[in-house]
Amino acid sequence: MRKINILDESVANVIAAGEVVENPASMIKELVENSLDARAKKIKIEVEKNGRNVKIIDDGEGMIEEDLYLSIERHATSKILTKEDIFNVNTYGFRGEALASIASVSKMILSSRIEEEKIGMKLNIIAGNIKKAEEVVKNRGTEIEIKSLFYNTPARLKFLRTKNTEYTKIRDIVLKEALVNYNTGFSLIIDNKEIIKTSGNGLESTVLELFGKRVLKNIKKFKYGYLGNLELLKSNKNHIFTYINSRYAKSAIVEKAVIDAYYTKLGKGKYPFAIVFLELDPKKIDVNVHPSKKIVKFSNGGLIYKTVKEEIEKILYKEERNIMPVFKIKEEIKKKEEVKLPYLDKNEIREIQNKDGTNLKKKYFEDKNKAVEIISEETEIKNSYFVEKETIYEKQIERNKTENGKAEEMQLVQEKNEITYNNIKKEVKKENEEFKEDYKILGQLKNMYVLVETKKGLEIYDQHIIHERILYEELKEKYYSKKIKVQKLLAPINIELDYTEKILVLEKIELFKEFGFEIEDFGENQILIREVPSFDWNESIKNIFNELLQNILNEKNIQDIREKIIISMSCKGAIKAGEKLEKEEIEILLKKLHKIGKYTCPHGRPIIVNLPFLELEKRFHRK
Repeated sequence: MRKINILDESVANVIAAGEVVENPASMIKELVENSLDARAKKIKIEVEKNGRNVKIIDDGEGMIEEDLYLSIERHATSKILTKEDIFNVNTYGFRGEALASIASVSKMILSSRIEEEKIGMKLNIIAGNIKKAEEVVKNRGTEIEIKSLFYNTPARLKFLRTKNTEYTKIRDIVLKEALVNYNTGFSLIIDNKEIIKTSGNGLESTVLELFGKRVLKNIKKFKYGYLGNLELLKSNKNHIFTYINSRYAKSAIVEKAVIDAYYTKLGKGKYPFAIVFLELDPKKIDVNVHPSKKIVKFSNGGLIYKTVKEEIEKILYKEERNIMPVFKIKEEIKKKEEVKLPYLDKNEIREIQNKDGTNLKKKYFEDKNKAVEIISEETEIKNSYFVEKETIYEKQIERNKTENGKAEEMQLVQEKNEITYNNIKKEVKKENEEFKEDYKILGQLKNMYVLVETKKGLEIYDQHIIHERILYEELKEKYYSKKIKVQKLLAPINIELDYTEKILVLEKIELFKEFGFEIEDFGENQILIREVPSFDWNESIKNIFNELLQNILNEKNIQDIREKIIISMSCKGAIKAGEKLEKEEIEILLKKLHKIGKYTCPHGRPIIVNLPFLELEKRFHRK
């Protein structure tokens, strides 16, 4: 008895569907590309039930009745006739497998009309079999409605992911198609809510509509696309968008070229934002190696790498500065103003610290009795961790003595870990003798490293990491003992997020609240921050929150997410390389560090490098 059988057509279609239709997102990709091949200028995608129900409507060329019947047959295509055509493909699809495969694992309604006909045709299809055909009145173009995807393949149905995961994949696919097809308008509606809306009015409008003002203002054009500056760094490669002949393709060669070009500007675990459009001879590439079209082969990958990298480097290092925006967005630009505050009471200080989510950069004090602050639109959160000689607190008491004849106790918004000059003097005096027996502070090197002489030799400390370790331990203790204090903002901060980021924020909204961030959904791709932790921020809250978000974006374990938030906040609150420190400030930092007794940063980098006297003597040939 023979063992080899020719598969039934319906079985073959289901097997083919396993390659073509991996999930709802891959199905939508195939259908959208069919619409684009039909020269559609408007494409509407409606999604429900985790992506199992999908409707796609386009205004493309449409199909005549005969082609409509053929479209659900395997290997029926309008794209190629001969084998030579395979290597000169300039359309999205050509195999003629997608529609047949999708129809075989779903319940489908397919309707279409061409411009020359007044009446269109509609087919009702179940598991690849036409159950009903009828004429229909409709606009020019094609409409495909998929219901109960994978209803007849329970094994495939079982492996569908959560609603948020499937919807994120769908949104990602549509975004990538909309970005390159910027002259076509896209609308993605998920559970009756419009997630993506582009007008088809060119690339500039599409970038703005997909990513928002922040991205548009921080990208610059180069020969093959657009590059983000350091404001747009991400924690993964997902924002390197590569297109080969107008088709999205995840190319390791192009990604490496982009990352290597940015190399000296990237911190550990950071990746750039980039949009790369390459137009290549179809004969020298192969984008149809697999039905998913994810794999791209180049006949000369080395040349592609070298060319892309060199063009990016021309822009990034032209003047050794951050790249500036290429697009201008019409905005009302406020004039810089100097605001003199002859008398600051506690409410005024709170208001200034919270206004628009920014704090003050302390410029100078005019005299002992008068605090002068300069406020401008560009100022970021910068409550200096160390306050020079006299703090605002001391100034205010002095001012109150003059005005009221008494020192009024001011309850300013100060962090528990803030080190003022007055506090330093008290703490240093308490343990001064003990400290100086073991250490002799020599000073700072390039305002980055602290040099300390000990009995055994020279110790070199990284000042940023010292402080980062201290803040990490203090913040961790505050978090787990539920002692994090919050500060209410008079003016909430509006932050733009992409779809994936917003889902994460809303999913973890209670976790953010534990850390002092009061967050509110503000519609579409925006959130509002109404409260923040009382913390010594060295940057704007908006920048800090965006970076914090990038650090936890791909983290699944809740404990790891908590740890990353603590690390991020500690790093952002720590003094920076390049800041001048007073001797007393260095002493208190070292005391706190040695009390903790941990000599690496939370990421594992060493805080101290030791250079023993014995080693010095050997180097100078004294021994």
